[in-house]
Amino acid sequence: MLVKRELVVLHGRVQGVFFRQTVLEIAARHTVAGTVRNRADATLEIDVEGEPAAVDAFLADVLANPPRHARVDRTTREPRTPSGMRGFTCGRSRGEAG
Repeated sequence: MLVKRELVVLHGRVQGVFFRQTVLEIAARHTVAGTVRNRADATLEIDVEGEPAAVDAFLADVLANPPRHARVDRTTREPRTPSGMRGFTCGRSRGEAG
């Protein structure tokens, strides 16, 4: 099976609007694995892996269905080497102590 992994960063009003929970709910509808977390620079990071069509459909769903009070101004996407991730989790926010 061909596997694709991408690190996607969303810029805009993406923190404090339940975006991480929304991403988890959307991931449950797709066959993908990964993590979502807030970053210290007020962006949202999604590290996602799966079959290429599943990753693309998941990301399209995330961008088409953001939380009501969110605003995505731009996204950056960076290919990564697949790592065999399983499940989809909400990771510790970058810059968070402990």
